[in-house]
Formats: sequence, structure tokens, C-alpha cells
Amino acid sequence: MGVILYEMLVGYTPFFSDDPATTCQKILHFEKTFKIPNDVTISREAQDLIERLITNPIERLGVNGVWEIKAHPFFAGIKWKKIRDMASPYIPKVS
Repeated sequence: MGVILYEMLVGYTPFFSDDPATTCQKILHFEKTFKIPNDVTISREAQDLIERLITNPIERLGVNGVWEIKAHPFFAGIKWKKIRDMASPYIPKVS
């Protein structure tokens, strides 16, 4: 989830390399290779959420339940109990 969020907000994958073996090594050693570049403009809440999702599994946000993720400041203002009743902000036209 953290990698997908990173990709959506930053615009490219966090472990990208032209060489698949290097990409694999970056993923395996994410503790040393993962960082959000300084020139990326995202909110502090978004950065914190990404960093707390791309971390050691025993420390990862949500390890104690999905409520941990839902309560993160990035999602402030989301009415989770009514989310299914809300209109979608974008409805694609299907032909």
C-alpha cells in the first residue's frame, strides 16, 4: 500500500532502477535504500503515512488493525462509516 501511495503522489516507483537485479536489491534492503527525495512536494501527513507503511512489517502502520491507518492524519475528514454513501468524485464514462 505504501509503494502504491508513493507512486501515486510522487510519480514514480520508490525502488526504480533500469536493472531488475538492482531493483530487487533496493527492495530487499529498503531500510537503507528507501527515502523520499527532498525535491518532492507532498504534505507532511502524506510523507509520514508513506514512511510508516514502507517499513519493517512488525512496525508497520496497520499491524494492529486497519483502524490505525484510518486514524492517520492523512485521512483527516474522511467519514469512514459513511464512505459508501458518498458520491464518487469521478465517474468515468463507459462506452
